[in-house]
Amino acid sequence: MLVSIVCVPFAVLAILFWGLRTLGRRNLKSIRLRRQTFVPWREVTIIAGIVLVCYVLLKFYIPRRLAFMISQSAFEQVRVQLPISAKGNITLNRKLGLYEVDEYAMDSRGGLYFRVFWGGDGLSPDTISYGFVHQPNSEGSPFGAAKYQVFYLYGDWYWFRVSDDF
Repeated sequence: MLVSIVCVPFAVLAILFWGLRTLGRRNLKSIRLRRQTFVPWREVTIIAGIVLVCYVLLKFYIPRRLAFMISQSAFEQVRVQLPISAKGNITLNRKLGLYEVDEYAMDSRGGLYFRVFWGGDGLSPDTISYGFVHQPNSEGSPFGAAKYQVFYLYGDWYWFRVSDDF
C-alpha cells in the first residue's frame, strides 16, 4: 500500500510527461513539414519498468509484508500478554507498530485474530473485516465466515479478509 501511494502517482506523472513531450516534438516536426514519428524508447522502457515493478510489489503483497515485519514484535507482545482463554472479541484500540488494531479475538478453532480495519462493502449492510491472524483455521473467523480468505505472510502469521454476511 505504501509503495502504491508513491509509485502509482509517479507512473501517471511519468506517462503524462512523456505524452506531453512527445506531442511537443510532433508539433515542432509538423512545423518543419516532416511527418516522421519519433518513439522515445528510453522513456517507454523506464515507464514500463516502473509499472512492472509496482505490479510485482502489489501482486506479492510486499509492502504489506514489510509493514508487518516492522510491526510483528508489537503483535507478538500483545499475543503473549492477552488471555488465551478469552472467548469473544476484546476491544483493543491500540496502535501495534504501524497498525491501529481495534479488536482482538481468539477463535475456538485456534486462531488469534487482530482486526485492523472494517467497513461496509458498499452494496449492502454487510461488514468486511481485514487484519492479521496467528495460526488461522480454514473455516471462519470471529468476525464472520462469509468469503473468508487467509493469505500467508511468513511463519505462523497470515492476513485475513472476511465478511459478516451470513
